[in-house]
Amino acid sequence: MALGGLGLFLLEAATGTALLLLFFPTATLGKGFFALHGGLALAFALGALRAMPPGYPRLAGAASIGLLALYVAWVLAGSASRARLLLAGGGLLCLRALVSVALAAPRPAGTGWTLAGSLLGGLFFGAALLTMNLGHWYLVSRSLPFRLLTRGAALFGVLAAARTLLLIAAAALPANRPALEPLLSAEQEGLFFLFRVLWGIAGPLALAYFIWKTAEMRSNQAATGLLYVAVVFVLIGELLSSYLTVATGFPA
Repeated sequence: MALGGLGLFLLEAATGTALLLLFFPTATLGKGFFALHGGLALAFALGALRAMPPGYPRLAGAASIGLLALYVAWVLAGSASRARLLLAGGGLLCLRALVSVALAAPRPAGTGWTLAGSLLGGLFFGAALLTMNLGHWYLVSRSLPFRLLTRGAALFGVLAAARTLLLIAAAALPANRPALEPLLSAEQEGLFFLFRVLWGIAGPLALAYFIWKTAEMRSNQAATGLLYVAVVFVLIGELLSSYLTVATGFPA
């Protein structure tokens, strides 16, 4: 069960990191930024293959790893912009694997909720990771426009709000009640669900405004420090969410 949850999280992380990386400007950030995050997406995809969660499509997973490996090699050897198609292909194949694993979770309330939760969780983690590292890039290149960090902070805030609204909507739907009940029981998964809400929902929501505000004030060091904390919160929260999704079928 725990290994299945870890595999689902790793697929979320690979998908979110790869797909969001497509929207970062290659000419402005340089190949180092793209090689780093392409390598992280590749590492997440390899970890998912190793975990082999229920429903994992081996062919799509292996193909995503191959495309992401080619992407990183091409970026290091040449141009990140010319390798975009490899990144897009690898990200979409990770998404294909994510869909299969999310739909294989127990689903007394239907499949759309677990899929939406997993996809949104991957984008949420990817946004936190990419924006945090973007803050570091201002130490490497003083000429970077601050609008990049401001937009990243705004994206993080939007996804934090969306993640919260999805959880509230899923909990309010009567059809999801059977899957929710184990999460509200102290004798079953209640403690894990409490930590998931505190670390993965309340924490990022509390930080989102301050991250955006410090980025808007052009205080990249303060924003990056807050994003460090946010990444830890989102990491713990999404790991717990993936475990609870695999265990109960509720999009925690």
